[in-house]
Order: sequence, then C-alpha cells, then structure tokens
Amino acid sequence: MQLDFDSQAHVYRLDGRVVPSVTQLLEPLVDFSMVNDKVLEAARVFGTHVHQACHLDDLGELDWATLDPALVPYVEAWRRFLNESGAVVIASEKPVYHAALNYAGTPDRVLSWGKQRLVVPDIKATSVVPRIVGPQTAGYAKAYQSMHGGREPERYCIHLRANGTYSAHPRRESTDWGVFLSCLNIWRFLNAA
Repeated sequence: MQLDFDSQAHVYRLDGRVVPSVTQLLEPLVDFSMVNDKVLEAARVFGTHVHQACHLDDLGELDWATLDPALVPYVEAWRRFLNESGAVVIASEKPVYHAALNYAGTPDRVLSWGKQRLVVPDIKATSVVPRIVGPQTAGYAKAYQSMHGGREPERYCIHLRANGTYSAHPRRESTDWGVFLSCLNIWRFLNAA
C-alpha cells in the first residue's frame, strides 16, 4: 500500500483514497470551547514549534543559535529524557497507517527503549497530560504494528516542562483501543456515502 501525506492540508491518502487521521478521529473527545481562540491558537503554534525543534534535534539539524529561547528548556528536557532513559529514536515524525481499518497518522516518535522494547510516545509540552493521549497512542501503536508486524509497541506520554524537566507516563489503560475504535466507527457512520 502507498501512503501519501499532504502536510499543508493535513490529509492522508492510502492508495490515492483519503483516509481519516488519528487526530481527526479523536476530535469529538476534545472540547476547547471554553478557551479563547487566540490563546488556543498560540498554544497550538507553540506546541508545533516544540515538536519541530525536537524533531530537528533528533536529526542533528537544530540550529541552537537561532532557536527561540522559549523553546530551549523543552528541547533540553527531550534530550535529558533520551540521555537518562537510554531510548534511541528510530523514527521521527514518520506517518503510519492501518491497512485493515483504513486510517493513518503521524506518531511523534518510535523509540527503541531498553531490551527489545519498541515504544510509541507522544510528546506533550502542555501544563497537564491530557487524557486523550491514551487513545491517541493506541491508534498510532496499532497502525505501526499493522505496517511492520511483530508485537504492538508500548505507549507513553513524554511530558516536557518549561523548567527543562520531563516525566514519562506509560499508557496502559485497557480501554484506550476501544475508545479509539469507537471514534473510528462514529466517524464512519457520520461520513458514510
């Protein structure tokens, strides 16, 4: 199967056919209606910049001299996590798809962590770890497994903080995959031709 991703439009195509993204499928679970639009947009842009900076650092392409000072502690926290955990980035911002269920998405990273542990983490630079991370990482982990076979990767949230620290939160809730599948089924129902 051929997966194409249009990053500008945030559209995934599997063999030329548009398929929903993990983020799109989980949208009904996230309600930011009580947050001012400007605040929400600023947080989204900042989170995107944190992800881009960490991605460039993973690739060895981050120019620290031009990095916004507000982003520095988050990249340092990401580096600290990698150094202290011994985790090794084996894929960064690489789209995945689930062939049987027809959805796609882009996990933040795929890590080799410890003895034969494959991990799909989601990186968050938010004040708290959102509940949505469980179903989100479940969708990514199952898609990765669908593409590559083997055992399903473990799931984590790596929470980066403004003071340069981090915390690693395993996502082991047994309901996460069921919640994700429910969102997929609702999306199919609402988008049936």
